[in-house]
Amino acid sequence: MAKDKVVAGKIQQRTESSQLTPLMVQYQAVKDEYKNEVLFFRLGDFYEMFNDDAVEVSRLLNLTLTHRGGQPMCGIPYHAAKVYIARLLRLGKKIAICEQIGDVKGKTLAERKVIEVITPGTAVESEYLDGGANNYLASCFEKNGEVGFAYIDVTTADFFATSWKSSSMADNFAKELGRANPREILLPESFRTNRLICEVLEQNQGISVSYYPDWNFDFSLSFQRLTKQFKTQNLRSFGLTQESPEVAPAGFLLDYLTRTASTTAPHVSEIKIYKDCDYVVMDDSSRRNLEITSNVRDGSFQYSLLECVSHTQTAMGKRLLINWLNYPLTDSKKIYSRQEHIELFVKNRRLSEGVRQEFSSILDIERLAGRIAMERAHAKDLQALKTSLKSWLCVRALLENYDFALTPSNDAVDIIKLIDSSILDDPATSLTEGRIIKDGWSSELDRLRQINGNFNRILCEYAEEEKSKTGISNLRIKSNNNSGYYIEITKGKLQQVPEHFIMRRSLLNAERYTTAKLQELEQELNRAGTMIIELERDLFTEVRSKIATLVPYLLQTSREIAYTDVVSSLAHAAILHNWVRPEVEDSSIFEIKDGRHPVVELHLPGGEFVPNDISISCPDDFYEGCSTSFDLITGPNMAGKSTFLRQNALIALLAQTGSFVPASTAKLGIVDRIFCRVGASDNLARGESTFLVEMTETANILRTATKKSLVIMDEVGRGTSTEDGLSIAWAISEYLLNNIKCKTLFATHYHELTRMNHPALKLLCMAVSENSGAVIFLRKIKEGASENSYGLHVAKLAGVPETVIHRANEILQKLQKVAGEKPIVDENLSTNQNSLDFDKNLPRAPGLFSDEELVLDEILSSDIENTTPIQALQLISRWKTSLSGR
Repeated sequence: MAKDKVVAGKIQQRTESSQLTPLMVQYQAVKDEYKNEVLFFRLGDFYEMFNDDAVEVSRLLNLTLTHRGGQPMCGIPYHAAKVYIARLLRLGKKIAICEQIGDVKGKTLAERKVIEVITPGTAVESEYLDGGANNYLASCFEKNGEVGFAYIDVTTADFFATSWKSSSMADNFAKELGRANPREILLPESFRTNRLICEVLEQNQGISVSYYPDWNFDFSLSFQRLTKQFKTQNLRSFGLTQESPEVAPAGFLLDYLTRTASTTAPHVSEIKIYKDCDYVVMDDSSRRNLEITSNVRDGSFQYSLLECVSHTQTAMGKRLLINWLNYPLTDSKKIYSRQEHIELFVKNRRLSEGVRQEFSSILDIERLAGRIAMERAHAKDLQALKTSLKSWLCVRALLENYDFALTPSNDAVDIIKLIDSSILDDPATSLTEGRIIKDGWSSELDRLRQINGNFNRILCEYAEEEKSKTGISNLRIKSNNNSGYYIEITKGKLQQVPEHFIMRRSLLNAERYTTAKLQELEQELNRAGTMIIELERDLFTEVRSKIATLVPYLLQTSREIAYTDVVSSLAHAAILHNWVRPEVEDSSIFEIKDGRHPVVELHLPGGEFVPNDISISCPDDFYEGCSTSFDLITGPNMAGKSTFLRQNALIALLAQTGSFVPASTAKLGIVDRIFCRVGASDNLARGESTFLVEMTETANILRTATKKSLVIMDEVGRGTSTEDGLSIAWAISEYLLNNIKCKTLFATHYHELTRMNHPALKLLCMAVSENSGAVIFLRKIKEGASENSYGLHVAKLAGVPETVIHRANEILQKLQKVAGEKPIVDENLSTNQNSLDFDKNLPRAPGLFSDEELVLDEILSSDIENTTPIQALQLISRWKTSLSGR
């Protein structure tokens, strides 16, 4: 901040230009065209912002706001612009760079033009990007009951698209935003008034949102744009037709890149279409609750699953690792292939160490290739590419005897030779400075450098040549600012002056001459500096263009590097944390021995985490030793219920990315969806209470879970009254048991639920040790139901005053005396039930008080004087129904 204020102080000291009024006319003309962008208007050595832009940027960047001619103004030095642009991009702003493209002649105002528009989703410079994360630009469009969603990272050429039915718009839109995590999204104007879309966007504040007229999303034009980009007659090879819902948003993305970033992105050569069935589906709420790539507390990398497995050495590897965690596989063959490569590195520690050491020298080849294709790469980028390819060749040598499908390395060798021969080892980054091309690459460049760097020697050689020809031994070549270079001959030697000498000036004791050769040498010297810079720029562009023809190879190589980096990273995590290779198969089995929560274990001292077992399956696939699909878990707070639930979901997720898992053994069937309904949150701005959010998430689970899903639910129904909450939790449990029949872990404080009786239900609880009034949570799962919630003990640990604890204990003893103790067992519950049409005479779940006490309490509290006859009859009818058990 202090640096910003110093810069702002310098800005404030600048004097006002006499051309301010016409300048403002010019500025406003440009601003009218770029209304949605912050306009960086070049004035000398500064980029200036005026009016609303100045007010906003001064606030965002903590710059001092000045006023000139009554106009608000602030500015930044042009040489430091990238730092400020990066900060504005992180805040979701778009920037238009307006440069001076003409020289000032007299009092004429210089011509200015916007040369570049930088947006959060189109930035390509490394200063604007997070190396370990993709920089996606997304778009979405709805037509004829179908929604298309596409996103592209122009820096890496990653281009994806998917679609879904309009009826599931909000859920799928939130899910895809959560997975792709784009920096910028382009939407049609019709979405601006869509309440569900707006609510999802409110939850993703970090995304820059822009709306465009719906006619921009034209299917025919988008189809043509895509076929032109991919150089194909149609899109059938990508699984698309002209009417596919993915076409319109995908085509608009390419059009937006052309218009905004001024690039055709020539390296983008394909689009990958995917469906939900290709990957494990997790809704946005489940993804946040499981803290896969960021924690829910502050959104950072710490205390997330990614922290446990992030041992990649390259930026490409880290991006791919995040992609694997966000898109777990459902294809057992692909999972098996990844496991094989991870196990190779686990078993061969020396190979793993060698590969990881070489990877530490590899820079971001994927983004280097993108910049080369878009003609944005400078000479240091090419040197970085050369160094990275050399390290990759070393890795290839280490892997040559193992089963890795790698492309031939001939192109890498050619690129290394080309850069090594042409580019200086420490070149300049600017094409206007020179110092890029090596000596020996171009004979013309060598000649110009010879002239520029050794002109005095050349003059001496020429002087000696003329001395020899003329016999004038005291001939001298001199120069001054007025005459340039000249030959000076004393009066005594004038009779020896040859005819090709041209008279320049006569002095008292000498005369000055020039020659055609000397004039030519002088002109070459004057042109040499400029010509060197121009020639070096042309030669560099030529070298870069040659490499650009090999960009497809570089992108393929970067994918191979990223894959090898990720599997070696997961192997390193397995070795470091003592994880094992799970058996993953196409069944519903879910059997884990000594399972552990990877994140919790990472942040505990070694050996302190208590592992637990689990064994569940679907009713149709019960195996020996397992005949349950639904584990009902009871126990006190702080005993480890939530940890147990989450750890099993994370183990399933890790297994289906191909990773090893934190357990002693694990045998897992493929799951198609993972649901995680835990925690409590609200959204008061949208009028949603904690309980409403909870029920919304629960409804999504009950509507979309399948038999192959894994569902974990924690404390469902706690946000309302005891009777309502217990009833809801009971009904949800029955629905999961009888209708969906998926693998379910259900943790609850409602001990009444343990009275349910179902063949596929197993009771589990957290073990607790009591000794002389002291309570120890053993954090171990055991069969059976918990006898106590130990809520008072937890309250005491939290520091609740002793008088409150004592009074709560008195109230608890009184409530326990009057609470119903009759067990409730529904004999009609079975795995053969397909609906919830229960007999009205079935027993109901009890509350804390008996029906008689509730009716008596209501009678005593009734306002008889203000009760009408109709209300009285209604009350009597309700009491009768309640007391009769209905």
